[in-house]
Amino acid sequence: MSATALDACLCLLLISAAAVTVVSTPASTANETDRADAVAETLTAATADVPYTLQPVRDGDADTNPEYERVAHGTLVSLLADAAVRTVRVDGEALTGTSEGFAAAVRATVADRLPARTRVVVRWRPYPDAHLGRAFTVGPEPPADADMNAATVRAPSGVDPPANASVAATEGGFTRLGRVVASSLVAGLLPPETGRLALADDAPLDALVRHRYRRVSARYGVETAGAIERGDTHAANSRIAAAMADRVVGDLRRDGGSPSDTASSLELDTVEVSVRTWSP
Repeated sequence: MSATALDACLCLLLISAAAVTVVSTPASTANETDRADAVAETLTAATADVPYTLQPVRDGDADTNPEYERVAHGTLVSLLADAAVRTVRVDGEALTGTSEGFAAAVRATVADRLPARTRVVVRWRPYPDAHLGRAFTVGPEPPADADMNAATVRAPSGVDPPANASVAATEGGFTRLGRVVASSLVAGLLPPETGRLALADDAPLDALVRHRYRRVSARYGVETAGAIERGDTHAANSRIAAAMADRVVGDLRRDGGSPSDTASSLELDTVEVSVRTWSP
């Protein structure tokens, strides 16, 4: 299987810059090329090739198989969004641990392209009070007394929102809404069809997919080894989603709104990239 297929299995979902929106808060003192909106536009238009290494750890030893060496290509904002989703945290801890090298390489690449006095904050929060998500920064912390300029880019995450969220909320309240949200999250993080094909392939692709399922299953306290051994990723995903749903329902209830209001606040498909620039 090709490198492109491997990256697809590992949720490297390239994002179209055409789908990105930019919202800016201009400041008259900023240089035109260093304004936050100009930087945000550059992030959506400029592309890069990012070499990185996928290196899951087994039994305390790093696997040095050269097949883990990869190159990702995309716009800077799409790479940032990919890095956020691929390094998702659950209760603050990495969910799979296979993409930290990718995220570090993306941050370094973006940092090299940023003007001085620029900070980028990347955040994927599927819904308010979510127990899983990701946030990281690129660039220095601005001075407290700096004259700030701001812009926000909203880019696709590659995780589809549940198409029936409103109906689920209306007919089944938080319980049913939590189930459909969990199913969408698991399908986005562990694409079942590409995973099934990968399990029938040779190393390292099959090993990487098994590693990811072991990590996710352990995090949510379910057993999927039998299903994965059979190549039944749909069954494995269903078990993980059922366990995740308990956490999601609890998260959604904490928002304080009605199930219908909460359904309208879902942002599974959106990564927010905030740009801040400042003057001395």
